[in-house]
Amino acid sequence: MSWIGGVLIAIDQLGNAIAGGNPDATISARTGYFARVEDTPFRPYWKVMERIIDFAFLPIDGPDHCYKAYLSDKDEKNEEGSDIMRGLLGIIVILVCIPLSVVTRIYTFVFPWTKYRI
Repeated sequence: MSWIGGVLIAIDQLGNAIAGGNPDATISARTGYFARVEDTPFRPYWKVMERIIDFAFLPIDGPDHCYKAYLSDKDEKNEEGSDIMRGLLGIIVILVCIPLSVVTRIYTFVFPWTKYRI
């Protein structure tokens, strides 16, 4: 993994910890777990978060980014968090993923070899 990749994952884990999640798991892995694996009354919320995050990473990681993140880190315990923490997570996801979706699309346009290929 590159230096910048490690820094980005550390920032992602920090965001997850701030929003009441496991500090050793990413927001994507937490979202993938609660959207697809754990039976929770908040599954509709997690599915919306999954769609937003997956859309942001689609050009570079292909479909199912959150579920793939969970599968690569499924030994980590995921914590759903309180209503306030889920709300905070939603704010973080929206504020980061909207501009990130523009950045990932520009990035794959400038560097086409980085685009996800089936």
